[in-house]
Parts: sequence; structure tokens; C-alpha cells
Amino acid sequence: MKTSEIALGQHRFDTETGRLTDPAGQDVELRHQTREVLKLLAETPGETVGKTAFRERIWGRTHVGEDSLVQCIADLRQALGDADRRIVETIPRRGYRLAVPRPAAPPRRARVLAAAAVVLLMAAGLFAVLFWPRDSPASRVVAVLPFRDTSPAEHRGLLADPVSEEILAYLARYPELTVIARGSSFRFRETDRDLREIGALLGTGYVVEGSVHFDGRRVAVNAALVDVRANARVWSDRIEADLKDLLDLTAEVGKRVASQVEGFVSDVQVSAAEPVNPDAMLLNLQARKAALGGVSKAINDRVIALNREAIDRFPEDAWGHMGLAFALRVRLRFGWAEDADATLAEAVGHAEKAVGLAPGNYAAHFALGRVRMQQGNQLRAIEAFETALQLNPSSADTMNALAQSYFYLGQTDRALEALAQSARIDPLPSFVHSWMTAWVLWQANRCEDAERAFARLAAPPPEAHKLLAAIHACLGAFDTAAQALDVFLTAEPDWTLETERAVHAGVWQFGTGLESWLADLKRAGMPQGR
Repeated sequence: MKTSEIALGQHRFDTETGRLTDPAGQDVELRHQTREVLKLLAETPGETVGKTAFRERIWGRTHVGEDSLVQCIADLRQALGDADRRIVETIPRRGYRLAVPRPAAPPRRARVLAAAAVVLLMAAGLFAVLFWPRDSPASRVVAVLPFRDTSPAEHRGLLADPVSEEILAYLARYPELTVIARGSSFRFRETDRDLREIGALLGTGYVVEGSVHFDGRRVAVNAALVDVRANARVWSDRIEADLKDLLDLTAEVGKRVASQVEGFVSDVQVSAAEPVNPDAMLLNLQARKAALGGVSKAINDRVIALNREAIDRFPEDAWGHMGLAFALRVRLRFGWAEDADATLAEAVGHAEKAVGLAPGNYAAHFALGRVRMQQGNQLRAIEAFETALQLNPSSADTMNALAQSYFYLGQTDRALEALAQSARIDPLPSFVHSWMTAWVLWQANRCEDAERAFARLAAPPPEAHKLLAAIHACLGAFDTAAQALDVFLTAEPDWTLETERAVHAGVWQFGTGLESWLADLKRAGMPQGR
């Protein structure tokens, strides 16, 4: 081990380079802020570092809440497999300490006795491994499955997913717990798989399942916490509330689950839920349900109309503004806006309004980040995404979007860090993660790695074939690149390099990124345009 390295359990951290490696010697990806937290702790191992020191060193003049540091500590513990906090210790009301033992070399006689003791300890350890129950990193990993909807037909399909999502987001605020992202856990909708199998696939020790019944006024939630290792129900309850108290209801379920898994909750104060206007919320849920119908201009028009109705009726409620910002961004993304500048300005306005009305709602900040990205203001997009992740650390969608903003700035290392963190909370990632990973690797000129990442896409949509064409062009396989591009051009026969440049102009701020992209697409055979 180099003199600049310190042992962190089975991991190694190089204090000079900031490189963290796992027991196999492979690099462990960390978010930039998390790596800086580790660097500061490693400067004075065994000594307590106060919260003020972290804030001044890492965030400087940027105003952030204590949740930012708490999330970095949680990410670090997860990366180190430090579920029992023996490496990164919490010092109540003071800060954190890196526990790095530095034993003195024992004298010769002591070494002989120690060798004998090792033999005994190895035998005892083998016995413990074989016969003693033990805690594992999965014991604090929780997955929230999509709740079943037992509502009458006229109300079915509105509340089951939002209830599951709110419980998931609430649990993710506790740094003691790792909460599997929605994209992975919601794949097990209406499945007949055994919960033990689901737990193994997700790497989780606990699963939250249940049902929702909504009669148009009141919501009843039946929830249960299952220890998947023992295949035993740990806790179950039924909670009822008026629709306007929905967030309080989901918070109560989250508290009870956290209490059962952890035994206590510390380190973070979860903010009080925003008050809910039931009628505005129902309109937003109808818009969300409509958006699930697919990606088309007709569906987008319907979603926009529902959100405009919500704003007209409830202008001081965040739901409509948030939904409209997302929908307008989709309109811009697919080229359906007649006046792109006016549409973008409207999207930004509604996203900012949503954040002002509901600063504790992670989705409002996520929407603001998305439209800031579309605006080309990537630094402010990153700020919005990071705020969203403080409020909901389990949002893999937000983490993937954060990676995209870093990509547009040409900061590929940070983009890959964000994607690695997304993979940790979303063990069965959606195609967006593999797509984004391949794109970042292409920009880093790691085209063989990009090809392997793209190969993980089970059924890439036509638009993704632009990326595949660019990857093959980068590798010099121009015939294969042309075949991939043909898949895209069959779906979009009027698309040209001029169109592609217009889509990314002002958004892709890395100096050579867009030109390299256009050059590879040209080599693949994309027409120039007029």
C-alpha cells in the first residue's frame, strides 16, 4: 500500500489523487461533493470534523441545507459498505469522524501470541460465518413496490402509484436507509414472483407492499413491511385519510417503515409535507395518467390542456405549473413547438412558479432543472437537480438528468459519477441510463466502452440509433453506422444535420462536443439539409 493510501475497511483511499478503490482494485465512482467530504475526513483521520468545516470547505458561499452533507455521508457509507458505521462515525451534535486504526507494531513475543490467537479467531470466525445470523448491507436496503389499486373503476389508476412514490421519496430522506429507485422496484407490478426472489434481484432486505382504495373523497392505504430474507411480515397497518391529507398519510407510513427497519431515525429532519388541494391534485393525476399513453403530439396536447385547466382553476397551487413545465419541455424536445423561444420562456416561468409554491417538492426542482437544461443554463440546471436529490435521494431519473447536464458541459468524469450513483440506487436501470452512459463514453472517446454500454439497451427506440450510428462511425465501422442511421431516418425521414444542430444549439456547451457529434453523424450518412 502506498504511503499516501489509507485503508477504509477493505477499500483503499489515496489522499493525494482522491482515488477510492474497492477490494479488487477497481475505482469506486463518487459524486464530486461526496469525494470532497471523504478528502476532508481523510486529512485528519480519527479526529472529528465539524459540520461548519464541511460547509465552508465544500460548498463555500453556496447556501445549502444540512441535508446536503447528510446525503454525502450516506453515499460514502454505501460506497464503503459501511452499514454499521464503523468507518465513518457520526459524532452527535458535532460532526463526523473517519475511524482509521493505526496499531503500533507488536514486539516479537506478542507477535507469536498473536499468531496463535489468529488461528483460534479463524476457527471462531468460520463458525460464525456458518452458524451465526449476521447483519448484511442489504438489511438497510428498502424497496417500495407499486401498490395495488382496489378503487372503484371511475377512480382506479389515479392514486396507487403516487402513494407508492411518496412513501418511497419519504423513506429516501433517511441516510440510514438505502431506498431502491422507482424504475427498478416498479418493474414488479402485478407480478407473481416470490418476494424473496424480488429481494435478491434488487439486493434489498425489506420490501414495502400494499394497496390503495380511493372512493373520490377518502384514501385508505393498506401497507406491509416484509423481511424478504425471513419471508416474514414485520409490520402491517391500515391508515385512512381525506385526499387533502394524502401527503401526511404517506409520511406516516414512511415513519413507521423507517422505525421498523432502523429502530430509530436520526441525522435528518424530514420537512413537513406541503398542503394539498385535492381538486388540483386530481387534475394533475389525470394529466400524468394521460402522459402514460405514449409519446405523441396528440397526447402532449391533452396533457398541456389538463395542466392549463389546473392553473386556470387553481393558480396558486403548484401541481398545474409543475405539470405544464414538464409537458412544454416535452413539446420542445420533440420539435412540436411552433414558437420555440416563447414555449421555452413559458416553461421556465411555470417551473419557477412551481418551486416558489412548493419548495419542498422534489419534482418541482426536477422540472426546473429540465427546463434550465433546455434553456442551455447547465450550471443552474445542476443546482436544481442537486436540490431535487436532497429532497428525494432515490430519484434515479434526476440523477440521470444531472449526468446529462454534466455531459453537455463536457465534464464526463462527473457525468459518469452521477450515472454510477444512479446505478447503485436503481439496480435494474431503464434504457435511459444505458443510453446516457453510452453517450457520455462516446464523448470521452471511449467508443468501444460506449458500444458495450449501448448493447445493454434491450429495445432501443429509433432515436437511440443516432447514437449507435455515431459510435460505429467513431470506431470506423461506417457500413454498420449507416445501417443504424437508416433505422432512425426511417422513423424521421426529413431529419438532417441542420435539424440536429438546431436541436442542440445553445444546450451543448462543450466546445467540441456538438461538432464531433455532427461529424460522426455525417460520416454515418446523415444528409446535410438545405
